[in-house]
Amino acid sequence: MKMQIVLSGVGGQGLISTGEIIGEAASIHENVYATLAASYGSETRGTFTKSDVIVSDDPVSYPNIETPDVILCLAQVAYDRYLSKFSDHTLIFYDTELVTPTPGTRGKHIGHPFKEMSIELGNMAVANTIALGAILKHTGILKRESVTAAIAEYFSAKPKVIGINIQALDAGLTLE
Repeated sequence: MKMQIVLSGVGGQGLISTGEIIGEAASIHENVYATLAASYGSETRGTFTKSDVIVSDDPVSYPNIETPDVILCLAQVAYDRYLSKFSDHTLIFYDTELVTPTPGTRGKHIGHPFKEMSIELGNMAVANTIALGAILKHTGILKRESVTAAIAEYFSAKPKVIGINIQALDAGLTLE
């Protein structure tokens, strides 16, 4: 098994932390290999941001993603940037309120109102975690228990944030 995942959007959407949580869940809790390469603008919020995560049963010798299996787009700029990377087997997850897919593009498009759902949960900052749940549901790449353990460890200094992120993950896991 090898899965190449691109998490993309704009700064402030938690895409780097989501990549770190995936990597920790894979490497520490599921004992498989994982790499993370992140890129973001110097302004922190509002500029293009991405995390490339590779999860594999075998050691990963090259950490950059060439052919994504999964692409998460939480902003139109992210969707537009990766349009040329969509292949027939790519799963493209996107926020239905922030991204308008281009008709006739390749891949399987899976859209949900991640931001709106996060507002309904009471914390706009967990849209990324809802999207992560949706990715897990469709790919089966990681076990829920591994990801919740990684969330608890990642946010150990902010215990109030752990519960809402686990709620968000579970909300994403219910999406079709």
